Amino acid sequence: MNKNDNPAPIALFLYNRPDHTKQTLIALKRNKLADESHLYIFCDGPKKDASNETLANIQEVRNIATRESWCKQVDLILSDTNKGLASSIKEGITQVIQKYHRVIVMEDDLITSPAFLTYMNSALAYYEEKKSVFSISGYTMPPKMMQIPADYEYDVYVGLRNDSWGWATWEDRWKQIDWNVSNYPTLLKNSAMQEAFNRGGDDVFEMLQMQQSGELNIWSIQFTVAHFVNHAVSIIPVVSYVDNIGLDGSGENCSESLALRHQSLCTKEKVRFLDVLYEDKRIINAFYSANSRQKRPLWQKAVNRMSRLFGGKNIFVIKKKIYC
Repeated sequence: MNKNDNPAPIALFLYNRPDHTKQTLIALKRNKLADESHLYIFCDGPKKDASNETLANIQEVRNIATRESWCKQVDLILSDTNKGLASSIKEGITQVIQKYHRVIVMEDDLITSPAFLTYMNSALAYYEEKKSVFSISGYTMPPKMMQIPADYEYDVYVGLRNDSWGWATWEDRWKQIDWNVSNYPTLLKNSAMQEAFNRGGDDVFEMLQMQQSGELNIWSIQFTVAHFVNHAVSIIPVVSYVDNIGLDGSGENCSESLALRHQSLCTKEKVRFLDVLYEDKRIINAFYSANSRQKRPLWQKAVNRMSRLFGGKNIFVIKKKIYC
């Protein structure tokens, strides 16, 4: 980011998890650029059948949001009704991005490094004119799930799918999303297109099917489709700037998955960006394997879990490849 530039606005989406919200906001406030940033906080409303406990949690989240000056300027947008995360994000991002033409997006369960905003703003500035970059990710998988080659010389790599755990984009890319996925019938009939779409992990097309059938109320897969049809990529850090503390079963769309947690985060501010966008076949293969369904015997899964609990890596790995 140039010294004379204002940082990109931050859109933060909250609902009913006060403990997660507090940790997220405390970490965000510790960012170097927080006192220069404009934070938009979108608080979703209760469902019609919400319990008293849920109503109390929703109110406590709103109390936390207004308790401190988390950034230079904070705008609070409250919903009286429950829009759901997908609608909240689509509407909220569109509102902010139309005014500022770029946005950093967070949810209520993301612990960020103090260098997160610096990295995101630098990446937004660096890749703004590289139109094949559709998104910037702040999260990457931990080394025990995905190994980056030791001789890889950059601090970011090219990914073939977007991520929703602390990310950023620009207005012109956001406008490329077809929320109805009008090409879905064609994709459904074409196995070659499905294989190409799944280059970011063989769970991608299945996720789209579940979204189209109504089984999943998500927004991110439509952005993944936009990446695919526009031959676009995401920029992902080699070391994560984000840890997701919501992988405890408390979220609306995420189940428990402690293997994706980070014990430490990147604090680097001067980042070696990729000037020439290329797919490192070793990283693409590792990314594909890590984002694919792992079918192995239960005893191997148990060994892997025990290894990770003691700080080790997976012992048994099913390696799936895009490049041979």
